[in-house]
Amino acid sequence: MKPIKIIYDETGNTLYVRFSDKKEAYCTEIDGGRDITLSKAEDGSAIGFEILNYLPKDTKIGLNRIPVESKIIHALSRT
Repeated sequence: MKPIKIIYDETGNTLYVRFSDKKEAYCTEIDGGRDITLSKAEDGSAIGFEILNYLPKDTKIGLNRIPVESKIIHALSRT
């Protein structure tokens, strides 16, 4: 399994998360109260997402510390 790439663009206040190196074919917006765009490959598989306006405007952080919450929803068993 390849590592997930997480990139934060401080100028654009956008968090990019990529879990595939496939070429992006199209994007779709996700409803949910935030500006989230899902990136998909030509075959329809999800390759990542981006969150616009990730941090509140007055947030001051160092580039080496970005708050990201994670949770394992379902662990795959190895057979």
